[in-house]
Amino acid sequence: MSDVYVIHASEDDIITGEIVALLKKHWDVWWDDTLVGDFVQIVPQQIAKTKCVVAIMSVDSTVKETVIDEMRLARDAGVAILPLMIDDARLPYTYGSLSRVDFRLWDRTEGHPLFQKLLRKISTLVPRRVPSKRPSSVANTSLSLPAVFLSVSSHETQLAPLDAVKALRVFGSPTVLVSAYDLWRDRRPKGIESELEQIRAADGIVLIDSGNYEATRRGDAEWVADRFHEALEGIPHDWSYCFDVMDPSPDPVMAANEVIEAVRRDARATGSNVLPIVHAHRTAAGFVTSQLPTVVRAVTDALKPSIIAVAERELGRGLIERAETVRAIRRTLDQLPSYQPVHCLGTGNPWSIALLAAAGADSFDGLEWCRMAIDHATNRLNHYQHYDFFMYQTEFSDSQVTLAAIDDDRIDYAGKVAFHNLDYYRSFAAKLYEHAHTDRMEAFILKTLGDGATNQITDQLPGIFAE
Repeated sequence: MSDVYVIHASEDDIITGEIVALLKKHWDVWWDDTLVGDFVQIVPQQIAKTKCVVAIMSVDSTVKETVIDEMRLARDAGVAILPLMIDDARLPYTYGSLSRVDFRLWDRTEGHPLFQKLLRKISTLVPRRVPSKRPSSVANTSLSLPAVFLSVSSHETQLAPLDAVKALRVFGSPTVLVSAYDLWRDRRPKGIESELEQIRAADGIVLIDSGNYEATRRGDAEWVADRFHEALEGIPHDWSYCFDVMDPSPDPVMAANEVIEAVRRDARATGSNVLPIVHAHRTAAGFVTSQLPTVVRAVTDALKPSIIAVAERELGRGLIERAETVRAIRRTLDQLPSYQPVHCLGTGNPWSIALLAAAGADSFDGLEWCRMAIDHATNRLNHYQHYDFFMYQTEFSDSQVTLAAIDDDRIDYAGKVAFHNLDYYRSFAAKLYEHAHTDRMEAFILKTLGDGATNQITDQLPGIFAE
């Protein structure tokens, strides 16, 4: 018995074969290309035993009696039919009310949003036999996965928020995270709205954080949800995180409900596309990571967010333990009908990004680019003033912006270091994307962390590169 039966016309063999090959990564799929024997006898048997029918609809297939007969057999057998429109054809008259997927703009890749939509629709009818793989991007956005957001904050950084946003805009950074704390009333830098709008106009993604990071570290008890809502007014952005529940209930059900209500409250108040943040309950012994997979799953079930976030610092004491927590979250989310991207808050260290991406995280943000100096050769972070010893690396940059910054007297030391770091993160993100989508994360970690660390990861996190 198959999970999915594919109906098509012979004229559409090529595209049907491509679709079937991708569907077979998730289900047992039958189509007549594999048929041996009596067509009239075998086809009705296969349709009667399948769980779902995908009908490839084209100007050729919609006028073929055999195609329409197979659709009739499926309907008579009570099997759900999902039409896939690959051109401008119209569904046969008696099937015109069926929900369909418009595949005319499909680019022949598994990560394309249209194919991901097809996977989600089939998954509501038939559970996947194989967990879904990370898509190449978040549906209906320009955000590639894995993604590295470059954060902006007024807390302990070398660049003021407006200067940081300007640097990111000039460099052409595609993913920017800004703290709402620095956007409230008199703290809002003049002109930052224009800078953020220019980033978005260049197809960049602007994500607004709740501001609780800055408020907590400054002991600002007056930073509350109402001020967060006010800070978002007039700020160009694509998403905002919710005003997080920093001290969640020890009960996973209640903890999930707290996050769900926070997201809905903030969405009502701001009209923003609000993303959830799940924090771990904290005891005197530390953060309780064991409940995170359950809470993340419950929030995802309720909200179906584009991205769901967890705080890296709450995932465990060391990086190995944090990677194991991410793996546990990913295993739980793999039970869902479609892929759920996970963001790790406060993760800008290249070593952390590499390992947590291998463990199943998809998106990251960090302030390291405007706090530290990165050694491009070793992928290690250094004190900001140590840039003197890495300045020679900047001279080999592929970025004209970075090269120009070296000799520009108007750009101070902090600015030169920032462009040096931005150059690194652009290259790092491109390599991460390439290795993640060619199943070569072990090679990426070997290049980033080196032999010793990679051997330790393989030993202490068995199977991490096979997932």
